Amino acid sequence: MELIDTPNPNARKIVMDTSVFDNPTAKITQDNISKELSEIEGVSSVFFGPGFVTITKLEKIKWETINQNIIDIFDKL
Repeated sequence: MELIDTPNPNARKIVMDTSVFDNPTAKITQDNISKELSEIEGVSSVFFGPGFVTITKLEKIKWETINQNIIDIFDKL
């Protein structure tokens, strides 16, 4: 899993198969992931698109301080 830079220095995306959330028996939902990501200090928004998730952080927060927390959430999938 990799956080990919975007034109916005405060946003990174993760390319993933978001169709896993379409399964009604899925243990983890977009709401669960969004909630967990939003609880990371410094994350300001989470956006799910087709095949990707974009995470935006507060400008004062450095990516190095939150990257591993984000990766840990997606490693559980």
